[in-house]
Amino acid sequence: MKDLGSRSLTALFWGTGGSIARMILQLGTQVVLARILGPVEFGLFALGVLVVGISTYFSDIGLAYALIQKKSVNANDIRFVWTWQCFLGLLVSGAIFFSASLLATFFAKPEAEYIFRWLSLVILINAVTAVSINLLKKELNYKSLQIAQLSSYFLGYVCVGIPLAAAGYGGGSLVASWLIQSGVNLVILYFQVRHPLTLRFWIPDGAKMLGYGLTVLGTNLVNWVLNGADKILVGRIFPAYTVGLYTTAFNLVNSPSSALYGNLQSVVFSACARLQDNHDALREVFLRLLSVITLVSFPLFVIVGIGSEFVITAFYGPAWLEAARFLTPFALVMPFLLVWGISTPILWNSGRTRLELWLQLPMVFLWSAVLYAVANSPAETVAVVAAFLFAARCITMVLAVGSVIKISLWSLLRAIRGGILLTLIMVVVSVALKVGIADLDINAQARLLLMLGTGVSAYLISFFLLASILLDAPLAAYIAQFNDRLPRWAKPIARYLLRNRKK
Repeated sequence: MKDLGSRSLTALFWGTGGSIARMILQLGTQVVLARILGPVEFGLFALGVLVVGISTYFSDIGLAYALIQKKSVNANDIRFVWTWQCFLGLLVSGAIFFSASLLATFFAKPEAEYIFRWLSLVILINAVTAVSINLLKKELNYKSLQIAQLSSYFLGYVCVGIPLAAAGYGGGSLVASWLIQSGVNLVILYFQVRHPLTLRFWIPDGAKMLGYGLTVLGTNLVNWVLNGADKILVGRIFPAYTVGLYTTAFNLVNSPSSALYGNLQSVVFSACARLQDNHDALREVFLRLLSVITLVSFPLFVIVGIGSEFVITAFYGPAWLEAARFLTPFALVMPFLLVWGISTPILWNSGRTRLELWLQLPMVFLWSAVLYAVANSPAETVAVVAAFLFAARCITMVLAVGSVIKISLWSLLRAIRGGILLTLIMVVVSVALKVGIADLDINAQARLLLMLGTGVSAYLISFFLLASILLDAPLAAYIAQFNDRLPRWAKPIARYLLRNRKK
């Protein structure tokens, strides 16, 4: 158990550390590309990303994910999953390639046809890569995963994408970047694992693994509809310029959140797969992570949401200022994604793999009705409604986890009370800062630095002054348990928090 805890902590360190490094690299690269290309090119590319997103679920139906969930994996299991990943990847990739013109017609943007056609190759590459990724995740080898992702992103977007954009290749530079990044990632990860490449269409456990995979597929498809339906509506109704503003504002906060979400979910899922019958341990893990996420992410995202104009103009320039009206609702709702990231693996490892799917299905119909109602509304109305729905879905999932592993409502409220208090403080601080900074005669970057610097300082001061209220006994015990494994710089902070918590 201690070895698992140590490996999980190491995996979380590499996963989170690598995600932060990738976020910085990705943000810098996307800012450069956005300033060169502008909203229209980004809007067209966003439609391609949307199509690849839904198609990837059909090419990777969850079989590769079953390699993590399965307690012991042999060569035949790997060959079986590899075979179906290749077959489905080819099938779905080919379908998108040959229907590119129909997709362009559906979105009323014929200039996006070449984007759909070329990005269909990404679907095949990702399907094939899934085996290596999930075998590494099963072993909690997030070091190799992060190195591969960082290296491939740098080669694809920095070494290829930016030069092509500067040379005038427009949206084609974004397409080339993604293809190079995916291909390099495939090669690096395969050579880390070197799994069997021979084909096998069936194994004795095939039905069980396929059933698990289909459950994952159904859940992922429902989640994609709920996450992507607003982008489909915006992409179909509004011009590419508005699509670019909408999706870029969303991606600015969603990309770092999704990176953290993906690593957090994978680590929690991989670690908790060994605790499937231990609801007490699952309950402790969930409550402690819920406390940490609400203490850190909710207050800090408030600064970004309220200071959205400063963020957009500082990063993307005045040409993108209209994206600020979308950034505010998206930033305020993003912490719910991280809470979701710990809810799903807890449900799946508690034996309720289908519960998420059944909980989300009614929301598909609700979301469809809501989208129909706002179809003729401004795009910012769609953004606000989408944010509210996402928060509601997350709260539903948290309550479901509480019901399954027997967490009382009071325990849930006690876990998040510190985060709620800090968030309310940061709302007041951020509004006051925005009003004061807006009147200063300084450039956009200086305004953002002042907003973030002062806001984060206020957050840290509030955190330390209110440590006695913010940390409950279980969270303090969790910090004390892993105190010896913390980085040197973090140990004094942990000692201070433990010393000053409420007795």
